[in-house]
Amino acid sequence: MSTNFEDEPPLLEELGIDFDKIKQKTISVLNPLKKVTKDMIYSPGNDGEPIADSDMAGPILIALMLGGAMLLRGKVHFGYIYGVGLVGCGSLWLVMTLMSQKGLDIYQTSSILGYCLLPMVLLAFFSAFFTATGHVMTVLTVVTVAWCTMRSSDMMVIAMDVQNEKALVAYPIGLFYACFALISVF
Repeated sequence: MSTNFEDEPPLLEELGIDFDKIKQKTISVLNPLKKVTKDMIYSPGNDGEPIADSDMAGPILIALMLGGAMLLRGKVHFGYIYGVGLVGCGSLWLVMTLMSQKGLDIYQTSSILGYCLLPMVLLAFFSAFFTATGHVMTVLTVVTVAWCTMRSSDMMVIAMDVQNEKALVAYPIGLFYACFALISVF
C-alpha cells in the first residue's frame, strides 16, 4: 500500500495557521488609531460568505510571551495567565452572547481577547526591564488597560453586530484586562 504525500496540503495550512493573518491582526491591535474593519474579524469562506476568524495560534503565542515577560522578573505565573484567560474568555463569551442578537462563537471571542492582550505583554516587558516610580507605572497600567479594552471592544462590537453598545461591551472587557494588569505589574 503506497501513499502519495505530494497531494497533501502543507501542515500549517491543514492546521489553519496563517502567519499573514496573525501579522495583520497583531499590527491592527498595536495601532490604536487604525479603524477596526470586518475583514480583521472575519475571513472569506469558500462560498464567499464571511466566516468567523477563530485563530487560536496567535493568542496562545501572546499568552506565552506574557508568561515569558513575567519570567524575566522571576515570576512563574503561567497557571494564572491560563486560568484567568480561560475563565475570563468563557465568562465574556457568555455575557457577549447574551447581549448579541445572533450570538458569538467562543473561539472567536477567545481570539479577539487573546490578540488584544498584546499591549499587556508590552507593559510586562517594560516593568521587567525598567524600574518606574509608582505614579508612572500606575499611569502606564491604566493606559495599557484602556488600550486593550478599546481595541477588543471595537472588534467585539463588530463581531456581535450591535450598534451604540460599545460602553456596555467595554466594561466587562476592561475588568478582564485589569486582572491581567494586576498579574503583570505586581
